[in-house]
Amino acid sequence: MALKPKEAASSANPPANKAPAPRAAETPAGPGAQGKLVPWLGPIYVVSLGLLFVGERMLGTMEGARMAFSGLGFVGVLGSTALRVVLASRERDPSRRSIERMLTLFQTLGVIALGIYFATSTDGGRSLIGLADAAPEKRARVTGAATVAWISLIVVSVIPLLFGEVALAPMRRAPRVEVRRVRAATLAGVTLAFAVAYSSLFTFAAGELDVKADYSYFRTARPSESTKKIISSAPDTVEVRAFFPPLNDVGAEVDGYLADIARSAPNFKYAFYDRLMSPALAKDNKVTQDAVLVILRGPSRETLVLDKEMSKAAAKLKTLDADFQKALLKAMKEQRTVYFTVGHGELNETGGQQAAEGRSGKLLRRLLEGQNYVVKDLGLPQGLANEVPKDASVVMVLGPTAAFAPEEVASLARYAERGGKLVIALDPDAKADLGPLADVADLTFKPTVIATTDQFFVPRRRNPSDKANLVSNRFSSHASVSTLSKVSARAAVIVPVAGSLDKKQGSEAKVDFVLRSSAGAFADDNGNFELDGEEKKSTFNLAAAVTKPIKEGTPDADKAKGPAEMRAFVIADADSLSDAALGFAETNQIFAVDALRWLGGDESFAGDISSPEDVRIQHTKEKDTNWFYGTIIGAPSLLLGIGILVTRRARRASGRRA
Repeated sequence: MALKPKEAASSANPPANKAPAPRAAETPAGPGAQGKLVPWLGPIYVVSLGLLFVGERMLGTMEGARMAFSGLGFVGVLGSTALRVVLASRERDPSRRSIERMLTLFQTLGVIALGIYFATSTDGGRSLIGLADAAPEKRARVTGAATVAWISLIVVSVIPLLFGEVALAPMRRAPRVEVRRVRAATLAGVTLAFAVAYSSLFTFAAGELDVKADYSYFRTARPSESTKKIISSAPDTVEVRAFFPPLNDVGAEVDGYLADIARSAPNFKYAFYDRLMSPALAKDNKVTQDAVLVILRGPSRETLVLDKEMSKAAAKLKTLDADFQKALLKAMKEQRTVYFTVGHGELNETGGQQAAEGRSGKLLRRLLEGQNYVVKDLGLPQGLANEVPKDASVVMVLGPTAAFAPEEVASLARYAERGGKLVIALDPDAKADLGPLADVADLTFKPTVIATTDQFFVPRRRNPSDKANLVSNRFSSHASVSTLSKVSARAAVIVPVAGSLDKKQGSEAKVDFVLRSSAGAFADDNGNFELDGEEKKSTFNLAAAVTKPIKEGTPDADKAKGPAEMRAFVIADADSLSDAALGFAETNQIFAVDALRWLGGDESFAGDISSPEDVRIQHTKEKDTNWFYGTIIGAPSLLLGIGILVTRRARRASGRRA
């Protein structure tokens, strides 16, 4: 058939600007209507697992809430997985179909994990598979193995799925997807999931092993000179009966401790007994378990309980001397009472921020209880304005910040006149006149803070105020500091922010200033902690031991506890007896205990207590802040920097090779 001229021209010269029709293979394969749901399947799956966790692990006791959360989560997991299976089978693009099948596999692993969980962890599941009727050992083994399996499957399911979804997200609407990129991402996720699972299993297996490593310092305490003196001072025999199993490690350590005492104290004897082989003796001593020490002195009997397992007894063996001495004092001496005054802002009644910073008297109270004292409060409700209780062996005034009423001071003065024993710890920071309290002990108190020009101070704030945190080893030979004076070359007492003491003019009391400052100290009149103006270097009295005979005809003088004279131990800085100072320096503890022993007439017991405990690591607030920010910011930043540096160097090396 012949063509028309117009048709022939059109066929011979097609229009130059007409775009060619696209080929079928280049047609974009973007998501269709069903494919719009696909990007949400992964997030729905992960959120559903979260709901299951909340329902099963956090709301297990609330049946209604548990059913709601768990049911919703279970439906979400199954629904998202089933929908992904359907959509993956309908996907026409081979690349997208391959990716969706891979992600479907990971979600299916999660469904299998849930099946294992419900079959082995719920009553219905256990009944269904016959595990409920199995022997306890078999049930425990199956449950343990199933727990490991479903947790591992969840980890292997979620992490690669998230990695794959993140890699696929930018390509969801693109004409083509890069299969290799998504596969590499999921492979990285699988590697990380296996690493997490392996680490978890390793930690779990290590926790099941009954193996422990203790790298702390350990040594059983040796008997101190103080303990030996206490036993030697007894007029009769002190006996210890130790009840331990044969060939016991803890018993061997205790045997060495008791043998050391026996070598230096002729009136001390001890013996070991097997509680099961000597039931009558154990019954007479009221011993019903192993690792018990019974201390006998006349009719008195005290017990000290340890543990027969070395791993559990190690901590007590470190403080064996202190615990043994405490029980020994209970067996040898009558329990006495020490009163802490209250109602004037004393250290023993502080709380809140001050107590958190160590300005409290809890540690001193424990030291007193260790010396067989009962601690009681003494304020206006207990009658301080009228009379000090007659059972008071010692009265402690510990750093008041408010002035005492004249009636209270008069009551303390009457107590001192009839042979009372006082500890008066004054504080220059108090906004009150504490002179009347010092006057009770025939002393004067100057609240001007003493600072120093030499190196004898403790740095705390790293500023000039540290010069007021005095350190001194200038002890007298008085009985109240006899232990420290013997070792003054290597022992010192911390006296933070102290005033100074002097003897009152015209006083007939015997005053021994037992602790003095160094010669480089000065009274800081202007409060700048620098030696300037008319301030001069000198030596200041920081603590004093005062004795005064009881006047004839003094009422109730015969009821005085302890030596028949007034005794007072006065300190120009209450903070030296605070928890912060006692906890920081063991010498401050010896300082307090020896003073207390002198007041009670027990100066012959003076001596330190052997305690080879690990030294507690104390951080300042600034150190804690540095550790906090170093941990949450410094360490991650360091790792990130190293990673960036290594990556850039690798890229540069790759570029040079190219």
